[in-house]
Amino acid sequence: MSHPSISKHERLWMLQKATGLSITELRLNDDIQLNTEAKKNFENMMEQRKNHIPLQYILGQWEFMGLPINCRPGVLIPRADTEVLAEEAINFLKSFDRGLALDLCTGSGCVAISLAHFCPQAHISAVDISPTALELAQQNAKLNKVEKQISFIKSDLFNNVSGKFDCITVNPPYISSAEMATLSEEVKQEPTLALHGGEDGLDFYRAIIPACNEYLRPTGVVFFEIGATQGRAVTDLLHDSGFRGVTIIKDLEDRHRVVQANANPRFKRS
Repeated sequence: MSHPSISKHERLWMLQKATGLSITELRLNDDIQLNTEAKKNFENMMEQRKNHIPLQYILGQWEFMGLPINCRPGVLIPRADTEVLAEEAINFLKSFDRGLALDLCTGSGCVAISLAHFCPQAHISAVDISPTALELAQQNAKLNKVEKQISFIKSDLFNNVSGKFDCITVNPPYISSAEMATLSEEVKQEPTLALHGGEDGLDFYRAIIPACNEYLRPTGVVFFEIGATQGRAVTDLLHDSGFRGVTIIKDLEDRHRVVQANANPRFKRS
């Protein structure tokens, strides 16, 4: 098994965790002497990294939207790509005095927690089928002092969800079977349940989109994170389910990253 190259930045992050010093302190002191415990911890983290354990799992925490999010095996790692989803939903939800949001496939809770933090008048229902994910999401809500704004629901998508919402955010599993086979050793450490979206990666969009209108208020909007090549397919699914104003939003690298759509309360499923 080949070892991943460990960058200088990764070494600094692991040294920070081992020593308790800041990144700035470590950068200003190239000749830092580790005590026995710190050295042992650092060497253990280096060994884990050489064995393809993701850095975020090793550190136990990562930043999302400027907020600390605890990470652990069995739960998807927060990614910068998903900040596009959070930003778009936050900008929309800010216009409501008492907005209601639903975050499906909440995972670590990073999107739900960001909505609660930046929209303090909002209430968010965070849904996941994984008890491990929900437990971590609840810990992260407390860590960021937004636990009073979030209700956590164990549910297979909408099964245990009731009510109507101003916005729905979804970061579903969207990696196709072919892409799953090409994932890096690091990504393969993350839960398949949170990654694999079926043969073409669209299974969850097909399951979620037809039901969304029933859970959105008349002025509601749904926001989906998508894979870079899935914009057209997800747009077509939304149009087929009667959504209006379907828009693709790009990330900073000019890739399709989010699709948003307006509810159509008059649309009835046949």
